[in-house]
Amino acid sequence: MRLSITKIRKMFIKDLAFRVEFSMYAESHFCRDFCKKYKGKQWLETKKTIIDTLQRAFLVQQTSLIDVLKYSQEDSIGIFKYDFKIAGTNISPKSSGNRVVFSLCNNTGVIKILLVYSKNHCDKKCTETQWVL
Repeated sequence: MRLSITKIRKMFIKDLAFRVEFSMYAESHFCRDFCKKYKGKQWLETKKTIIDTLQRAFLVQQTSLIDVLKYSQEDSIGIFKYDFKIAGTNISPKSSGNRVVFSLCNNTGVIKILLVYSKNHCDKKCTETQWVL
């Protein structure tokens, strides 16, 4: 069996069980909006799924759901973007426009969620990546 070179992606994330934490900023500015919009258990289930998925980030990095925004090989720290869908909806993670921006440290095994947003949160005057960075 031959592997196409274009299908092999550079691995930045180590095979660890990461501890996932939400920043106070993400909780107060963005999670609150999702909680208001998606009543009941819908947002709580989505948040749990985000945590469970990012704990296994090594496996998910091989999909198109995680994008590298910045990575420092020498510090083993990176900023990544993860696409997610809301529980109970039939919209795919990519087309839903819902994103998580997180920092990851391979040395400490900690993922810190910096932003949780939908594309509606982004400033219309710039691209999504410019708004995030």
